Amino acid sequence: MSSQRRVGIALVGVGSIGEVHGSNLANKIHNARLEALVDSDRKRLGSAAGRFGVGKAYTDYDRVLADDQVEAVVLAVPTFLKLDMIKKAAAAGKHIFAEKPMALDLEQADSIAKGVKAGGVKLQVGYQRRFDDAFVKAERAVRDGELGTLELVSSRTRDPPGNPQGWLTDPKLSGGIWLDTITHDFDSIRFLTKSEVTRVYAEAATLVYEQLKAHGDYDNVVVTLRLKNGALAYVDSCAYAPYGYDIRVELVGTKAAAVIEMGNNSSYSLLGTSRYISDVPQSYQERFGRAYRDEMEDFARCIVEDDGPKAGVEEGRAAIRIGLAAWESVKQGRPVTLQGE
Repeated sequence: MSSQRRVGIALVGVGSIGEVHGSNLANKIHNARLEALVDSDRKRLGSAAGRFGVGKAYTDYDRVLADDQVEAVVLAVPTFLKLDMIKKAAAAGKHIFAEKPMALDLEQADSIAKGVKAGGVKLQVGYQRRFDDAFVKAERAVRDGELGTLELVSSRTRDPPGNPQGWLTDPKLSGGIWLDTITHDFDSIRFLTKSEVTRVYAEAATLVYEQLKAHGDYDNVVVTLRLKNGALAYVDSCAYAPYGYDIRVELVGTKAAAVIEMGNNSSYSLLGTSRYISDVPQSYQERFGRAYRDEMEDFARCIVEDDGPKAGVEEGRAAIRIGLAAWESVKQGRPVTLQGE
């Protein structure tokens, strides 16, 4: 049966998030196989090939694009490299899974969309929260009308202390905190509410990491959003939370409120029911381990069944558009209105 076919996938980039995807593809995804690895660091590449049991390990990206056993590529690479790599993969007829954000601006996003369409391939963006059990339950509660009319949405992303270096400190290469970090919050709000953002007002500060300040990026931000459905949304992000990795969402409606709380496992509740919070996770890998597996499994399923990804080009572009509006709001010191397109 076609559903038993295993998609040959090449992982490009074996760093932090690449390690997560590589481990899943090598050991946990029933409808895919890890066919090859690509990385510019030979030592890191060789080590990953040994851990994952992969015989094909290249420093040349073009090698996997020419490999008939590779049907798709997973791009776990710096943001500034994605445009050319996505377009080359599409031209070679390879399906693409790209970590977020998929591009640095709307011009790049539109160029990617054209390339993907011309190549007749699928592109999925790595918004793994869409596959997390708590987010799935909250989305279903909204869709089924359990919350009534949405009034207020809040989303929080707080990272444990780290030491950002290199391209991660330069918004021209990473997209900065608005595109590289809270792009997750922007996508989640669209996913959960099924409504577009019409206005953005943001404030930002750099309080801890001097290397970010040197490039004009921030480590603490807040943003308010007005949604097309009339609801208001609020996002905050802190890059230095001493207690651990903290992801929380609350959706308040006229009938009930749905709450996604921090914890090692997905924690979801409707207010008025029993609530549970487990130990505080210390990393994104710990908090979203299952979601990373499930998004990759669904990517392979989309290829096998010729289905559309849950987070495709349109979703990737929409999150970037909101993030760019937040950048503009901080620069101008006023709200930025997003016109319909």
